[in-house]
Amino acid sequence: MKLETNNIAVGAGLICLDVLIWDGQRVPISYYVGGTCGNVMMILSYMGWDAYPIARLDGTKDGVRVLDDMKKHRVHTDFVSTQDGKTPVIVQRNFINKDGIPTHKFESRNNIGRFYLDFKSLTLKQANGVIERIDFVPKVFFFDRVSPAILRLAELFKEKGSVIFFEPSSRGGNVKRFNQCVEVADVIKFSDQRIKDVEQFESYKDKLFIQTQGAKGLSYRLNSGWKHLEPVANDKVVDTAGAGDWTAAALINNLFKNKVMFGICNLLESDLETALNEAQKVGAESCSYEGARGMMQ
Repeated sequence: MKLETNNIAVGAGLICLDVLIWDGQRVPISYYVGGTCGNVMMILSYMGWDAYPIARLDGTKDGVRVLDDMKKHRVHTDFVSTQDGKTPVIVQRNFINKDGIPTHKFESRNNIGRFYLDFKSLTLKQANGVIERIDFVPKVFFFDRVSPAILRLAELFKEKGSVIFFEPSSRGGNVKRFNQCVEVADVIKFSDQRIKDVEQFESYKDKLFIQTQGAKGLSYRLNSGWKHLEPVANDKVVDTAGAGDWTAAALINNLFKNKVMFGICNLLESDLETALNEAQKVGAESCSYEGARGMMQ
């Protein structure tokens, strides 16, 4: 691999097709790339990055829609396979609740009585294939799912000097592998709805931890104790879906675009707080638009 000075991000994890529909309607408003990793890759491309998602999809019309949306927004599809995977489909139903507040609910197209995604993670064979083909070192590697293949990619890119950004959807059942992902990551961002216990991270001294707390703002920890940042208000909320993904992408953009990194621990506290506040502003602003990536339209 050769080290690139360009703004390149590689991502692996949940990439799906999002179907946006108003509750009670039959015709969807839109079909677009979704999932945490999918959204972050699409938003980073919108922000001027070269984004390379790694995904294991299929050749169905849903998979074609995902590829078409990526290409429309100049996202590189070199490492998106449509041979032996699945294209998860998430339906987002928007509605106004009994208090007059815009809200939404998610369901999977293959619903079997609970929220179930027909998702296939990368295989080690696919990860090794990417490693053989890729001829650059990304500035950032983003991932949101825990698997041996994704961990393999994270470890390789870490060795090459990439910033590793881990956004777990939960702690999951395999605690050992989850801890390995935390160990390799430089930035770990998670929602307090998904991971409440932050004491498990107290022993780490060389990483940036961020716990988003919805309307309460966020807390972060770098080297020492946790610090809290107040939320950014938005009195024109239309749809809160995707706000966390905009926050993550904006933080990556604020901290790493056009910059040479010398380690997370060398970040100045003032620069970090500025970047976090600006990222919160972007996340809040995204709530004024319908759909997780409505602000891109």
